[in-house]
Amino acid sequence: MKKYLQLSLSVLLFILTGTLLKAQSIGHWELLKTSNKADARSECGLAAVDGKLYLVGGDGPAKAVGIFDPETLTWTTGAVAPVPMHHFQAVSLDKKVYVLDAFDDGPYPNQIPAPNTYSYDTETGKWQKLTGLPDDRRRAGAGAAQHNGKLYLVCGIKHGHNSGTNNLFDEYDPKTDTWTALPNAPHIRDHSMAVVIGDKLYAIGGRNTSLHDPDNFMSFFDKVVLDVDCYDFKTGKWSTLDAKLPMGTGGGTAVNLRGKLFYVGGERATATTQNGPQKDVYYLNVSDPGAQWIAAAKLNKARNGVGGTVSNNKIYIAGGSGGGPGGPPPPNGQMPGGNLSNGQKPGSLPQGPPPGNGPPGSHGYIDVEVFSF
Repeated sequence: MKKYLQLSLSVLLFILTGTLLKAQSIGHWELLKTSNKADARSECGLAAVDGKLYLVGGDGPAKAVGIFDPETLTWTTGAVAPVPMHHFQAVSLDKKVYVLDAFDDGPYPNQIPAPNTYSYDTETGKWQKLTGLPDDRRRAGAGAAQHNGKLYLVCGIKHGHNSGTNNLFDEYDPKTDTWTALPNAPHIRDHSMAVVIGDKLYAIGGRNTSLHDPDNFMSFFDKVVLDVDCYDFKTGKWSTLDAKLPMGTGGGTAVNLRGKLFYVGGERATATTQNGPQKDVYYLNVSDPGAQWIAAAKLNKARNGVGGTVSNNKIYIAGGSGGGPGGPPPPNGQMPGGNLSNGQKPGSLPQGPPPGNGPPGSHGYIDVEVFSF
């Protein structure tokens, strides 16, 4: 009898373990072998139009649009952006790719939000300068999405990586080239995303980059936001989901795949580890009020500042970086210091643009990953 019970328990443990592993590996990420190469970039946006992917912006000087064809696995080049643009979520509507907000000037951590909105016409291959946000609502690092012919921008940060993390919510009408302020979201966040599923918009991910410890300017890397806020277009009201992200990050990406909310990658620090990119992927069935987040298959390469979109019922991500140092110092003392600007004291973690913000690939080229399930 004892041996029978031991055998039964072993079988049960095997079944439960197998079920858990299966639940944590839903879907599959594939690194695509492209027929040609495109130069690496991070803090960029990715949008899908008519089966092709448009990679726009990125840290550094103004960049040409990268156009990727998933059928031929080929990169081609579009027009150079009229200004540098980085830290934004690209969104597509009516064969155009919109950049509603972005940083376009200034060195880290004093980047300046762009005064204008821009669109890239995928049919003509030309950029157009549009009306930007009002001065008091100008920002970058916000979530962007489209619903019923209008574009929406939620949260973000006003003053580079210094201050101004907010919960602002704005609507852009491309037909009239006008902005309208909407009710603020429940939580402030930046380096975050927005996704529309049905008649609801979800503000997800990100952090509060405005929070700086006295002895460590870059401590904001662990100030992640786990709450997911939801705006109902029918009622015009915000709520917050009961289901919190299992692990938060800044600079991840989020998409709607088959009516489910996916959150992918990003960077974070903890109380004992410096900041770094992550491979985690989670999804939530928002149609089920009692649903919780489920782990999906992890990325092949950890990504931060990555562009993400959906095409042909698959998630595509391109670009991104390996993150960099920063975050709370380990409990046994602080790391050797570097630049001592912004009130940073000797002995603290390095301050300045995180090194390692290079390509995710080993040769300075963009790696494209695709997820299906």
